[in-house]
Amino acid sequence: MSRFLKISMALAGSLIVSATAFAQSTIEEVIVTAQRTEQSLQSVPIAVSAFTAEALESRQIEVSSDLQLQVPGITFSASTFSGGGGFSIRGITNFATAASADAGVEIHMNGLPLGATSANEVGFLDMERIEVLRGPQGTLFGRNSTGGVINLITARPDLDVFSGSTKLQYASDGEKLVNLMLNVPISDELGARFAFRNFERDGISKNLYSKGASEFDSRDNYQWRFSLAWEPSDDLTLTLIHEAYDEESNRQQISGSYCETGSSLVQGCLIGGKSVFESPHPISDASTIPALLGGAVGYYFPNITNGSTATTNYNPSSAASVDWGLVGSGIRPQDFFEANVWKAPTHDVQESTSQIILENDFDQGSLTVAYNNKKRQFYRDQGSASDEAIAVRLNPALFGNVGLPMGYSNEVITPDCKVDDFKAGVFCGPQGMAVNPATGGAAFNYPVSGDASYSTNHSRTTEIKYVSDLDGMFNFLIGAIDISNSTSTGYNVYASGISLNGYSLPGTIGGSYRTGYSAMVACAGLGVGVTIPGTTSTCDAGTVSKGQRLMATAGKIAAANSIPASSLAHVAMDMVARIDGTYTEFFNNDTADYSLDAQAIFTEFYFDVADNHKLTFGLRYNEDRKSVTARATFYEIPLISNWTTTAETTCGYDAVSGKFGSVTGTLAQPTGLNANCLNAAGQALTVGQNIGVAPVPITGANLTGAMPLIEALDPYNDDYTAVGYDPVKNFSATTGRLVWDWQATDDVLMFVSYAKGFKGGGFNPAFNPSEFPNTPFAFESTDVDAFEIGVKAAVPEIGLIANASIYYNDFKNFHVGAIRNQTAINEGIPLENMGVELELYLTPPTVPGLSFNMAFSYQDSELGAFKNIDPTDVGGHLRGDAASSKWHLAKNAANATHVLLDKDATGYTFGKVLQAQLSIAGAVQAAVPAAVATAVAALPAGANAAQIAAATATATATATATATGTAVTGLIAAGNEIAYALGCTADDATLGGCDVGGKGSSFVASDLTQFLPFELSTPATAYGTKADVCYLLGLSQQTDYSGNAGPNTCLPVTAGGTAPGDTLIYSPQVTQITVPGVGAVTIAGPDGTLLPSLAVIGSGPSAQTGGVCKLFNAMVEHADTVTGNGAGDANELAYAANATCANSVAGAGQFVTDGLQANVEGNQMPFADMTLSFGIAYTAQAGNLEITPRLDYYYRSDSYNTIYNIESTKTPAWDEVNFSLNIVPTDADWNIRFWAQNLTDERNITGTGYASDSQSFLLTAFVREPRSFGMSFGLDF
Repeated sequence: MSRFLKISMALAGSLIVSATAFAQSTIEEVIVTAQRTEQSLQSVPIAVSAFTAEALESRQIEVSSDLQLQVPGITFSASTFSGGGGFSIRGITNFATAASADAGVEIHMNGLPLGATSANEVGFLDMERIEVLRGPQGTLFGRNSTGGVINLITARPDLDVFSGSTKLQYASDGEKLVNLMLNVPISDELGARFAFRNFERDGISKNLYSKGASEFDSRDNYQWRFSLAWEPSDDLTLTLIHEAYDEESNRQQISGSYCETGSSLVQGCLIGGKSVFESPHPISDASTIPALLGGAVGYYFPNITNGSTATTNYNPSSAASVDWGLVGSGIRPQDFFEANVWKAPTHDVQESTSQIILENDFDQGSLTVAYNNKKRQFYRDQGSASDEAIAVRLNPALFGNVGLPMGYSNEVITPDCKVDDFKAGVFCGPQGMAVNPATGGAAFNYPVSGDASYSTNHSRTTEIKYVSDLDGMFNFLIGAIDISNSTSTGYNVYASGISLNGYSLPGTIGGSYRTGYSAMVACAGLGVGVTIPGTTSTCDAGTVSKGQRLMATAGKIAAANSIPASSLAHVAMDMVARIDGTYTEFFNNDTADYSLDAQAIFTEFYFDVADNHKLTFGLRYNEDRKSVTARATFYEIPLISNWTTTAETTCGYDAVSGKFGSVTGTLAQPTGLNANCLNAAGQALTVGQNIGVAPVPITGANLTGAMPLIEALDPYNDDYTAVGYDPVKNFSATTGRLVWDWQATDDVLMFVSYAKGFKGGGFNPAFNPSEFPNTPFAFESTDVDAFEIGVKAAVPEIGLIANASIYYNDFKNFHVGAIRNQTAINEGIPLENMGVELELYLTPPTVPGLSFNMAFSYQDSELGAFKNIDPTDVGGHLRGDAASSKWHLAKNAANATHVLLDKDATGYTFGKVLQAQLSIAGAVQAAVPAAVATAVAALPAGANAAQIAAATATATATATATATGTAVTGLIAAGNEIAYALGCTADDATLGGCDVGGKGSSFVASDLTQFLPFELSTPATAYGTKADVCYLLGLSQQTDYSGNAGPNTCLPVTAGGTAPGDTLIYSPQVTQITVPGVGAVTIAGPDGTLLPSLAVIGSGPSAQTGGVCKLFNAMVEHADTVTGNGAGDANELAYAANATCANSVAGAGQFVTDGLQANVEGNQMPFADMTLSFGIAYTAQAGNLEITPRLDYYYRSDSYNTIYNIESTKTPAWDEVNFSLNIVPTDADWNIRFWAQNLTDERNITGTGYASDSQSFLLTAFVREPRSFGMSFGLDF
């Protein structure tokens, strides 16, 4: 049925109902506590919706997500299980991403704030009513209510009557529900009430993995509440409440992911692509790229020709291509409620809430003292796609035929898995998985990943308030509240693909680590603010702090080996030189404690200024004190091991003195680390790592052992304290409201209100202030000025209640996430939002038994001046930013995040790199066969195989060295700056030395792979389009694990490729090589368009000198040194005044930057602008039975999914139809109810969010559940 037809039918039905209504009727009064005292709903000058227990039952409001179907202006998306809830009211919620961030909609229980709560999980048990207050409610309800408040009013004991009820429900998907309630008057003064709910359901998501659980997203939870009420007098009541909730299930966090597969590893999934369930590019995420670079994973690429967009993989281990989408295989999800994962989620929650409420009435007022004590423990984890889903194969021989180790555990589920002891992740015992007999850990024959979240929260609230009841024109309310919250949270990521770095660390990344740690050693001695000799890098506080800890580790080694203290720096440099592996499998973001101490005093004054006119004036003073103890730990701590015997005797290490090299040399490598210290891949010649063997911190022993750590984990808050910042901050504000209301008639109330709201700020991750001067350590509070005009009217003659309001909110410093240093932080932006709301309830007396309700909301919003990097379009290529043509979009090979490279600089530099690689390879290929033939021919007759092999090896090495030297000399003469860096040394008189003008670069062969030419691409320039790509796997050193060379589709046939016509590689100038028998062949030039998709980017101390900056620096430094450039000199790279190679500030890096900022001023918030719901019920008499069918319809318009307002990525509009049939006898206490939810089985998306660039830009979706139907039997007694 079309959406238009559904809405039309609903509207027609409402008109028919309205036309029949004309007579006298009594409208039932609903009591609410929206102003912290009991009042009639229609007399409260606040936009509030209220649902009694009967309304909750009849409208099928069973869980939090159901409220949005009945209340205007409210949405709910189960986007988090951290305890903050997923409510938005009038487009206001929490967009901040920090443990210290507060909710925008606060959930209360009996008027007391709950803080972190199981709103996403828990059902509504034995409620008296639920109130939804829309708009800022800070004066009376306090902090975090800038959007509104949801107040859950639990049923209290009734001292007058013994009663109870039971409900048994059975539904589709094996759903079983048991509800019990028992109310017991113990005496005239004492009563008790007990309620219990148990809910079980089979999984509604199907797991397609043939080796895994067949289904998940099940439910298995129970909830109970015990209430005790003591009324020793008519004026005094003491109520004790304890509620508990427990769930152990495999509940899904998200419902599924959209992906239209991109054509390049930079794209992953297409932004704005089709809403299909394809797999992302198989090497586009962070768990695979480092393993790829380590040489352990076969290279998987689309089997395409020069930019076409076929959807198959190049599979080097098979003659046939593999369809990475796995279409028609039966193992690729085709629905949100299908998945193919190796591990079903684990979802465990335990929560308890205790309340003490003392209420005492006086002659002229009432006093309430209330206490709330809430505890919550939460844990969940989930696994990634299975081997069948990702279709990635590994070479089992690399792992001794026992698979790839994977430790899916942490301290929560295995107490011995201590992060600080390096026993978490892969180094912890298996959790019901296959065991690697070599290590005792779990093992897989393909890369797997997953994540885990856990938190513990304890909240205590005490409130006292007094409400007057004076005769005359004046009354007041006064109160105070104290809140104390303590929260610890953790987030772990497991990615066994990255663990391969512990087995085989690429030389390019290893060199970057050695560069950064060399700077730490240097800065430990130089101090803060001193420039490191031979560089332009300055020692900052963080580098000095890390260097000092590294020196302390060196001191332990020196003491154990009787090495003098004067040699500590040399010991440290020796440790740096020995870096031959990292473990990056495990990431732990740990907030050990986030503490909140909040106090407030509040008051309101009520003036009856004239007949039927009332003025309300309220004030509140809030003070929040927040502190945080946190750290983010990535097990990428470099591991060191002993030098090999050969390296100890040939590469300059003095084992007796412990001296190694110099501390003040260049940062390229520790001075003295010559070619004898490295293998051909640039890796240290050490004993090496055994994957799966846990590293051990150095605690005074010498370096004997498998894998000692170069340093222990950073202490908590180290990033803050290193720069002198204490993460303790007060946030305070005075808020209030002013309301004028006019009781125009007995049935019509009009009101105008102004309110000022407040939401406290919080803490961002720490940054180096010298590198990121505009990044605050804390984000400030949000303030809002809210204006509202409303009317509440009743028309008893036709049984109609109509409530309407129009509002305008002006936010200062509304919290949103921003990207700085490739990290999400929080900033404040200006925001205006406005809207209208309408609620109708009709019970026409001319049609007894008929009822009709409608809720409508329309809202608009406008963001103020704010610029930020759009993480899905960091270069602005998709949105058509004018500056985007200057930049090339690539992935950082170290972590798979997006980065921008100056297009021309990259073209110049990569052209020279490729020219050097191809020229040297060609020269060696031409020279070696003849040299080997000559050497073998010179052997005496009858030479044995060993002699032939030895002669071949010697001739090959000699010919390679000679041919390389000759090629480099020729390249230098032709003006190749990269070749100059390969050929020069500091004391090379022929070339004039590397230190030209006080600085200069010298390379080893592995430095040329800072650009990784496996794939070349150009950014897509429109949403939903695929990038052009080519592959450069034809070079002899670039093969898959089977030894077979991959395709070379970038270069022309004359250069060994398959590109038709000229080269596809871009450079601003023509770059050529000489091919024997062919002559000059262009390998890069202005007619090309493609550049490398992968680049190594330095970080920390090596940001300006490591990775591709090392190549860019060489181009700048040697531009005037090489000969033969001629007119080409004008085209070479140069630094602008005061420029740096890399800078995270948008567009500020000379050659490397994190992104270009998008201007969001004038954009809308990512919420639907319209919601509409209808409900109609009719009770008919059939003998002694009352039969009530009810039909509910809900519609939500489409919405942007980010503040960047991308049309092609909008969340689609959706609607839902629910039905129930209730049968109640007039002469008995039982009832039967048949019901169906989501009658038309729609896939209704309540929210979406893009995964990060390092996770392929999967568009995750949060979806309401599919169609369900069932019946229940209830009995009241």
